[in-house]
Amino acid sequence: MTENTSPQDLQIETAAEYVAELGEGSIWDAEAQVLYWVDIAAKRVFAFDPGTRLNRQYELPEQVGTVVPTDRGTLLAAMESQIAELNLESGALEKLLEIEPEREHNRCNDGKCDPAGRLWVGTMSMKKQPNAGALYRIGPDLNPVEMVSGVTTSNGIVWSTDCSRMYYIDTGTRCVDEFEYDLKSGDIAGRRTVLRVDDSLGAPDGMTIDAEGMLWVALFHGAAVIRIAPRRGALLRRYAMPAKNVTSVAFGGAALETLFVTTASIAMDAGEHGRYPLAGRLLACSPGVRGAPSFRFRFG
Repeated sequence: MTENTSPQDLQIETAAEYVAELGEGSIWDAEAQVLYWVDIAAKRVFAFDPGTRLNRQYELPEQVGTVVPTDRGTLLAAMESQIAELNLESGALEKLLEIEPEREHNRCNDGKCDPAGRLWVGTMSMKKQPNAGALYRIGPDLNPVEMVSGVTTSNGIVWSTDCSRMYYIDTGTRCVDEFEYDLKSGDIAGRRTVLRVDDSLGAPDGMTIDAEGMLWVALFHGAAVIRIAPRRGALLRRYAMPAKNVTSVAFGGAALETLFVTTASIAMDAGEHGRYPLAGRLLACSPGVRGAPSFRFRFG
């Protein structure tokens, strides 16, 4: 069900001047008051401080799909072949586990931690092979458990504010799906489609949730972010963005009042670069609603 797909106006600002090839993986660290995000293609991780506008940069040896903060003050980085721990002070990287060692052409893509502190991260084929990836759950034992198979492009993932449901996007399906979620065990069941994103709107990519339980979804090739009411399966609003390829969204700021938006500068022709001069930038806006807190990985 669609209630409003005409673009709504927001005052969009450029948060960081860095131009990403494939910006992604945004997540707010409430303790450090910084936004972590990545440039997958450039193999870089960033820590952006809105107060100082400093965008600290870390170089990694592989493409990095996403990062999440941990209870040790470090980051977990989900890369092509491994999950590694990044020391934010020294920049040192320690490999913790391999991901899909038997699938050499796959890499990690999007992922986040659930309310219990387990990392959920998905994979995709770098050769664009359909259904070649999966979604994994990783707890403090660092053992990856395959939770969803046959995934094409594992993307947005978030949990309801009452911790009873998990929302997930496999971009290959063009759907935002819902699972029943058990907080204690981490089990999921009863997959159903909340909303299929029409081809004309772009492809659903990264996702977050606000304090009212509404989902915010980035649209690759769609130059927009949409707000969805998952229980009603309704697309509430579409917010135009000054970048064609919108990749991830995260609420941040002291009161979680700012929506940060990552974008990409790839997959555009010369004319599109002219129409979207902020492609690849980290963007920020105030949509008038607060976000819900994100979660850290718990080692123990």
